[in-house]
Amino acid sequence: MHIIYRNLFTKLRIDNFQTQERLEPMSRFKIRKLMAIMKHIADMPAGEIALSNPILNRRLKKIQREEPHAIDTSIETIYLLRIIVSNVNATMNYGMPVRGIIQLGQYLRSRGDKVDFVKLELWLAKLHIARLAQLQGSVLTSLLGFSKDELPFVKRIERNAVPLTLRSISNIERDEAQHAGQDNDLPPHNTRKLLCRNISYLTYAPMETIGNLLSNFSKSLPKIEE
Repeated sequence: MHIIYRNLFTKLRIDNFQTQERLEPMSRFKIRKLMAIMKHIADMPAGEIALSNPILNRRLKKIQREEPHAIDTSIETIYLLRIIVSNVNATMNYGMPVRGIIQLGQYLRSRGDKVDFVKLELWLAKLHIARLAQLQGSVLTSLLGFSKDELPFVKRIERNAVPLTLRSISNIERDEAQHAGQDNDLPPHNTRKLLCRNISYLTYAPMETIGNLLSNFSKSLPKIEE
C-alpha cells in the first residue's frame, strides 16, 4: 500500500476513532491528492436499506416488522442490521462503502454492548449476506484499527478486504474524473463497469449479486429504448 493510502487510513482512524497517530510526511502534491480522496469518501452515496433479491428483501422487511414486537426485542440489533444491509446495497452499486463501514464501526463502538450478536448472525444467515457482513468487518480490522473481539460476526478475516477497498476508492476517483460535468443523477444501471464490479462480490453473496444485476438490467431497459 503506497504512502497516500497509508496516510488516508491513518487520517480516517484519527478523525473517526480518535486514535493517537501521526501522518507520514508527504509532498504538497500528495497531500492534495489525499484531501481529494477524503472528499470522494465523504461524498460516497449511501446504500438503500433494501436487498435487490425480492425473496431476501421480503425476509428483511419481515424481520424489521416483527422484531419490535418480540419478547426479547433488540432495537440496537435491528439498527446494526440496517447499517450492514445499507452497506451491502452500496457495495453492489458503487463498491466497498468506506463511509458506511466507518458508520458501522462507530455504531459498534458506541452501542455494540447492546447488540444481540446471536440474533444478528441468524438474520445475516437468513438473508444470505453473512460473508458480505464479514467483509465489512474485515475492513474494520485490516484498515481501521478494530480488534476481532469487537466483531463477533466476523469468523475470519477476508483476505480480499483490503484490495477490494482500494479498488473501490480508485474506481470512485476515476468515475469522478470521467463524469465531471455530466448528469450526476443518472444511476449506474447495467454498465459493463458495474457488471465487473458485481462479479467481484459473487462469491460473497451469490443471491444478492445476481438479484442486483437483474434489477439494474431491468432498470436500464427504458433507457436503451429511449
